[in-house]
This record gives sequence, C-alpha cells and structure tokens, in this order.
Amino acid sequence: MKINPLIFKEYDVRGEYPKEINEKNAYKIGQGFVKFLKLKKGDQVAVGKDKRPSSPKLAEAFISAIIDFGIDVIDLGAVSTPMLYWSVPFLKTKGGIMITASHLSKKYNGLKFVKANAEPIGGENLQKIYKLTDNLQLTTDDKKRGSVKKYNIKKDYLGAVYKDFQPTKIKIPHSFDFDADRLIIKKMRGDIIGAIIANSFVKKGDVIVYDLRCSRAIPEYFSNKGIKTIPSRVGHFNIKKLMREKKAVFGMELTSHYYFKEFYYCEAPLYGLRKLAEHIAKTKKTLDELAKPFMKYAHSGTINIKILNLKPQILNLIEKLKDEYKNASQNFLDGLTVEFSNWWFNIRASHTEPVTRLVIEAKTPALLKQKKKELLQEIKLNR
Repeated sequence: MKINPLIFKEYDVRGEYPKEINEKNAYKIGQGFVKFLKLKKGDQVAVGKDKRPSSPKLAEAFISAIIDFGIDVIDLGAVSTPMLYWSVPFLKTKGGIMITASHLSKKYNGLKFVKANAEPIGGENLQKIYKLTDNLQLTTDDKKRGSVKKYNIKKDYLGAVYKDFQPTKIKIPHSFDFDADRLIIKKMRGDIIGAIIANSFVKKGDVIVYDLRCSRAIPEYFSNKGIKTIPSRVGHFNIKKLMREKKAVFGMELTSHYYFKEFYYCEAPLYGLRKLAEHIAKTKKTLDELAKPFMKYAHSGTINIKILNLKPQILNLIEKLKDEYKNASQNFLDGLTVEFSNWWFNIRASHTEPVTRLVIEAKTPALLKQKKKELLQEIKLNR
C-alpha cells in the first residue's frame, strides 16, 4: 500500500496514527531516508522520539529499516527535538530523525529529518524521500544488519546550554510544547521574546533572520543599531536554510521558535531561557520593560481560518485580495503580504495544518480593529 503523499509537508512528515502514519509506513520512510542520504555500511544515524504513546512503536520500525541496510543507529530514546538536532553534529552522525508531530495532539505523529551537521531536510527533498519509499524491499541478512547503540545525550546537551552560566535568582514563567522546541513565555508574544533574546547578545554587523509575520518594530529597531535583519518564509526549514546562507547569529518566529548559530542554526529554547535570565539580571529590568521598544504597533497574532479544499480556495482568495489591495505594496515571499504606510497583513496557507493563517499589524489598536473586520469580511465574501 502506498503512503499518503499528503503527510509529507513542507518541512516534516505528519499524519494521524495509525491511519496515515504507522509502523509499516515508518519502515518504508526509513528505507527512503537511507537511500536519499546514500548511506553505506558503517555509517551512523541518530534517532530520538517524543513521549507520545505511538512514538516507541514508530521509532522501533524506523530503526529496523535503518539497520536492515547495515547502517548503525545511535538510539537517544525519549529526548526533545533540539537535543536530537544537536546530537547529530556532536556525535558526528550522517543524519538524524526525530519521531514527533511537534505541537499537534497525541492522535498525530510524524518525523523530522536532518542531514549531517543538523542541516534540515525539507521541501523538494522530502518529496524525494517519499518517491524512494515505493517498491523498496530488502532481503534481511542478520549478519549484515547494522547495530543499535543506546546513548544518553542529555548530560552533554545541558553541558553545552549552561556552559559558563552564572546562576541567577531570576524566575521566568515559561513552558515548552510537546517536543520542547518552543520557549513559551506567559502573556508575551513569541516575536517580542525573540527580540529581547536577540537584544541580549547581538552586536553591530550581525545578521538576524525573522519570519515575515513578526512585528515591523523588530527590524526597525535592530536596523537602527547597525544589525541586518532579513525576513524569511515561515517554518524551521526555511529559517535554518536562510540563516546558514546569510551566516545569521539568531533566528526567530512568531510561534516562539528561537534559533542560534552556536547551536548549529537550530532551536535551543533552554539556551534562549538562559539568555533571558542573564539579560534581566544584567539590566535589572522586567520583561515588560525590555519588551517596550518592540511594542510599537498593534499586532493581531495569528488568526486561523478554516477553508475547505484548501489549495484551490486559498489561491483563489489570494488572487481576489491581490486585486482588492492592488494600490499597496505587495510581495509573495510566503502567501500574500500587503503593506500600507500605517498597516500591513499577511495571509498564507499553513505548511502543517489544513487552515489559512492571517496576521495583521497596524499603528493603532483602533486601526487594527477596523482592518481586521474589513479583512475578515473580504475573506468571508471570497472564500
């Protein structure tokens, strides 16, 4: 039975367990992963999993596919996604796989892939892996199978996060998502926290990458300090790719993902939390005080809109909005972004879920309220 191609998203694999993703599919995807990376006997791959009930079974199937090719596996067990990413360059493996569906509920599961040096695999390369899952069969010879070695990466990872850390008494109310690749600070938007983290260590001449949904106050602030800011398409694959290309020291998303060059351009939420605590201790300011320079405008946050038959309908909607707002500046980096002098919006199809996402920002709360009402009415008429 062929795997449903729709579970291969832009930058990972996600589907409902066991309907869309199951042990058989995980085995096939494991084979495709080996073929895609052109791994050979003696190469090593790191495998980690989150704590979903289905993750151990999927990890076992994926590992079985890897060792059936004679490839060795370093089994990290239950770890956070950032730990898996970091382990690949640290352990010098040829690649890594994380069994997780990120922030989605427990009825879903999925896989995130990286090459050597924690370089993410996404976009057209995920489609290549999908195509390689067809008609892959092996005659297993136990004598030729790869080995499985368990390794506890947590001590090494925490050692890197807290190297030279001077403990403070600062307490920051926070949480992480299911696979712990987001740092969520209570009552504060993700891009604002990202800006505070960046402000704690970036210097003149550095480069920051931010997802295009973030407040325009952020590039304005850092550009005035001689720091280059570059907008990116949404998603960890796109952020990391752009950071590597531009040698950025930091990347941020509205959704509370924070990326550091020194952590191989990957998410490092614990390190972000450390930077926040150190910055508060050093400046003797509250988070609200540190956030003030970045709270210049009224921002909607993410507005999710359910649209059936997503692809044709969202494309049709974007065409209608392009025409409706043709007198404004427009770009198509990710979906449609429309910019006026005193407000802007972005509308795009989610890369991971069957919804359309809308973000609006305006110079005043009153203008934001007005434009939100106007846009939602336009969407309702044209969906």
